[in-house]
Amino acid sequence: MNLEQYSTEASPDFMEYTFYSDGPKGTIKKVVRFTKAHFLTFIYYNLGFGDWNDNLNKIDDFVVSNNQDAERVLATVAATVIGFTNQYPDALVYAEGSTRSRTRRYQMGMNKYWKNIGSIFEVYVLVENEGFKPFERNRNYIAFVVKRKFSNFNQ
Repeated sequence: MNLEQYSTEASPDFMEYTFYSDGPKGTIKKVVRFTKAHFLTFIYYNLGFGDWNDNLNKIDDFVVSNNQDAERVLATVAATVIGFTNQYPDALVYAEGSTRSRTRRYQMGMNKYWKNIGSIFEVYVLVENEGFKPFERNRNYIAFVVKRKFSNFNQ
């Protein structure tokens, strides 16, 4: 994907990425964090993302910054997933929006850029009352999981 994105700074273990959104609301620090988690025998990494709240010293994934750069921000987050899976090629990455509307926004981006995403990742979506299913365009879902395809490693 040749989308405009922000420069990121990765932590030494590639578990956290920081970048700055620039727009009419000013410069806003954004953080993407991959947190190792377990479910039964599965190990996966939860993707957490949002504005950095200096007062609370944590990511705020409910704030609406509205800096008019949503596509660039999402392209940057997608790039961190590629960077993360370059370092951890066997990782399963789980993501869902902090609200239904944010999950819907992610879904719209996946639909729009599916050709690129599907060439790099195996994508499964969590569908209400159905569990995880292979990604299908134009279908509502609750969350998604991606795993790097080995044939397109190091993109």
